[in-house]
Amino acid sequence: MLDIDDKVYRYTMDFSVQAGIETDPPALREGIRRHMASARTVVTTETLERIGHVHLSVMINTAARFGLSLGEVMMEAIRNGSQPVASLCAAVSSRKNGARRKQQKPDLRLV
Repeated sequence: MLDIDDKVYRYTMDFSVQAGIETDPPALREGIRRHMASARTVVTTETLERIGHVHLSVMINTAARFGLSLGEVMMEAIRNGSQPVASLCAAVSSRKNGARRKQQKPDLRLV
């Protein structure tokens, strides 16, 4: 695990303990590893270090609530500029849901 990944993990783990949130450490470590790997497909490790472990932890938690990866959030941030993470996640999520709706068969009802 890279240094920034470890900082994000330790910060998230410490926050969970202080907040009294039950956490599975191996699952948390694996989840953070996956999110950080997806982010590295979009930006460099140096960029992630400049963003900082606290912001990355918040971004990962917000992305996870919306069922997104950190890489998807990073792509949206690059595309739309600096915005709050929740609004970026909502935009990606609604776009993904819109694409899914188009794939569904329309219902035909006879009246």
